Amino acid sequence: MAPPDQVSGTRGEPFSYVCHRCLRCCHHKLIRLNPYEIARLARNRGQTTSEFQETSTTTLENIGVVLRQREADAACVFLTTDGCGVHPDRPLACRVYPLGRLVSAEGVETWTHVEPHPQTAGEYGKTGVIADFIAGQDTAQYIEATDEYAAWVRRAVALVSVQVRGEHEIPLADLADLTDPDTAIAAHCSRIGAPEPVDIEARKRLHLSILHGLLDQYEEET
Repeated sequence: MAPPDQVSGTRGEPFSYVCHRCLRCCHHKLIRLNPYEIARLARNRGQTTSEFQETSTTTLENIGVVLRQREADAACVFLTTDGCGVHPDRPLACRVYPLGRLVSAEGVETWTHVEPHPQTAGEYGKTGVIADFIAGQDTAQYIEATDEYAAWVRRAVALVSVQVRGEHEIPLADLADLTDPDTAIAAHCSRIGAPEPVDIEARKRLHLSILHGLLDQYEEET
């Protein structure tokens, strides 16, 4: 069945998709990464988040951190002949393909249909709904992390805007440095003399606490 024509929908929209591993969707895609996804992928590769970003990502202006592509064929750097080399820790964008998720500033979620490769072997249908599909891709923790980091970004942008209007300078480089979770967590735990959490979810919560704490500090100082 052909992909749906509908531009966007809710989790209740009839939808199903079966991937037949043609691997065509793993080319020519900009896969944006948030700190949680970076941490998951770095652990998968046995690297720190700093090392992972150095070896496997690129930072694009107005877009952010994205997975690198191979120069020869514009394939994801982790694509192998057998498929995704980091499949258990693949990013949210890969998990929900061929859907895309959008969340408005008011928190309203909609789902879009990504235009497929013209030779895709993927099989579209309506035997379930979007909610069934994303549940089957183990997206819950990824969606939660995406929304939590997005909330921090909105808060940071709002704070920066206020301070710019108030003619106070905020060291944005400090904020950018803290999007490297392992570095931020190591520095924080060293400073307070506490062991670093090992569990990836606990590390996410601590990293977000550090990020919000930085914004709290800026608000107090101004």
